[in-house]
Amino acid sequence: MKRVSLPVVSAQQYRGAVEGELWELRPAAVAGSFSARSQPVNDSPEAIAQLATTMLQTPADFPTIVEAIVPGDHVALAVDPNVPRLNDVLRGVLNLLGRANAGRVSVVLWSEASEAFAKELEDELDGVANNTDTLKPLKVEVVRHQPHRRESLRYIVADENAEAVYIAKDLVDADFTLPILSARARDAIHNIDPTGIFPLFADAATQHRYQTGKTTEPSEAAWLLGVQVMMLASADAAGELGRLVAGTPDALRHELTNLYASGETADAESWDAAESSNQDQVSISETVPTADLVVAALDGDAASQTWVNLARAAIAAGRHVTPGGTIVLWSEVAATPDPVWSRELGQGITGIESHEDDSDNQPGSEASLDQDTAFRSWDAETPLARQWNQLIADGHVLVHCQLEDDVIESFGMGVIHSVDELRTLGSRLSGAGVLRAAHYHTESITAFSMNEEPTSSDTASESEDQ
Repeated sequence: MKRVSLPVVSAQQYRGAVEGELWELRPAAVAGSFSARSQPVNDSPEAIAQLATTMLQTPADFPTIVEAIVPGDHVALAVDPNVPRLNDVLRGVLNLLGRANAGRVSVVLWSEASEAFAKELEDELDGVANNTDTLKPLKVEVVRHQPHRRESLRYIVADENAEAVYIAKDLVDADFTLPILSARARDAIHNIDPTGIFPLFADAATQHRYQTGKTTEPSEAAWLLGVQVMMLASADAAGELGRLVAGTPDALRHELTNLYASGETADAESWDAAESSNQDQVSISETVPTADLVVAALDGDAASQTWVNLARAAIAAGRHVTPGGTIVLWSEVAATPDPVWSRELGQGITGIESHEDDSDNQPGSEASLDQDTAFRSWDAETPLARQWNQLIADGHVLVHCQLEDDVIESFGMGVIHSVDELRTLGSRLSGAGVLRAAHYHTESITAFSMNEEPTSSDTASESEDQ
């Protein structure tokens, strides 16, 4: 898979471009008791695959997963598509599943993964499966979670309001489920399910209730699926695989709570914890680095270059930019925006329902789904888009990407084309900060702000659900 080079985020190159102090924050890194054995010996595909195999042979607080799998078992991998070097990690996982003589492997991706990405990944894994040492050929399929389609879901539990919670059927039907996801400090801070199962693999209606604060995680959801062990990957500053660990959710939950948002010092963690416990507090701790210019870069391979990750990077940068400051999103994004971005960006806060003119393309619209099997029209990316839109309204947001300028400008953002332009911009400001692999600096799934008032259309749509 092609890797993306983002030279602008090299601190050595960038420091001379800006007057004043430059700071740099890196993604959270798995440390503690796991650090001695969790790093690949080098960045080769073979080394990363071997690390994944080794981690599953010696997970924390759990025996080797070979002992947990009966020959012929259906194994489901609940996968965050943003895991660094995902294809190499999965290669190592499949090698071990082959030794365990698993019968079928379902790789279930978060819904934000594109169909093209899923197809490319399946083609790569087919070759791996054909070369595994198994009694019978290992059958591997890659699917995207479809939260709007009833036929792709299974009932699992009721939430605190007695509303049905549905989960991707491959995860429910499997004999053994293994989550594989990226380490994000803010997921731990906000108490998001450490397995990544809820609400990321839930139905659209459940995701809507979660993101609007009308329900919380049913603590037994992952337990009912039989999730006994999981894998957690952390990215380094270049968006590459830094560390990889496996263990029980409880063991890794303890590790997650000790992650530092900066990856280097405890200062950012202490601020984030304070922010989480007091959402209404106006003042921000002085330990949070801020700057007039914040460059949020999507370091990593081509799979990282998505609109969802641009939104995550923008939100992360918004926590560090001074009022009236400038955010630069440096990426190589080349994909045209999905309807949710066209609907929400640059137009102010709008209602939940899709506009009539793009209803045919809306994933949950009646035009694209049968009325008897469709869930409500809701995109989990909507809160991301609205928070990004608020940043556009409040200040200056510039984007470096591979799209035509008019696409970005139609959303109310500016375009920055080169490192030289960034230097010119930086020379007019008093300081700058850089977020490396910025899409790992915020939550995997974002809820609406605690102080955001629901719109009238939100209320009306909720009434319809009842």
